[in-house]
Amino acid sequence: MIYIQKGKEPASLTAYKKQAHAYYDGCNKDDIRENLLREQGYLCAYCMRRIEKEKMKIEHWDPEDNLTELERLDYSNMLGVCLGHMNGQKKKDDTCDTHKGNVRIIVDPRDSRTLSEIKYRSKSGEIYSENEDIQKDLNETLNLNSEGHRLPQNRKEKLNAVINEIAKTMPQGTWTKEKIRNLMIEYGKCNSEGKKTEYLGIIQWYLGKKMK
Repeated sequence: MIYIQKGKEPASLTAYKKQAHAYYDGCNKDDIRENLLREQGYLCAYCMRRIEKEKMKIEHWDPEDNLTELERLDYSNMLGVCLGHMNGQKKKDDTCDTHKGNVRIIVDPRDSRTLSEIKYRSKSGEIYSENEDIQKDLNETLNLNSEGHRLPQNRKEKLNAVINEIAKTMPQGTWTKEKIRNLMIEYGKCNSEGKKTEYLGIIQWYLGKKMK
């Protein structure tokens, strides 16, 4: 999970909210999805898998059951997430918003303070926190260590691939804080298609550890 800087809502949403009796299911969802994809570098806000316009959901961080129709239209509360199913099978080891349902969580991709509580185990790819409430969010509510979806394995494999890629030009014994800082900047960038590296969270965490 990485920090998401929320930007402006789509112009179509701004215009729609000015209409009388505006409600969430009546707005242009495609414009919202496109905005969220660009904002998040085409990564699920929670598990960091690749998402696309046709295969994503609009998540309300503050659950919709708690909101009025006008509050449901608040773009600052919206995140782009994966469908959360395994091979299209609902309820089979679901993850992210699909597993979370209407449970309110503490960890928040828009709040760097909560993200600072997240850690990873590089040998297994497990995501965890020493904060009990956030650990429950990660491991139980969002199911981000789902073995069915290979989330720990995918994170581990991505991290190892990045370490090997860096080692080709920069053996670990030659790493300096300046070089690591530059690597963090480079890996945090979007490619020419506006997409960020999958499972970027574990890469940023690993490089951040090397900075200390």
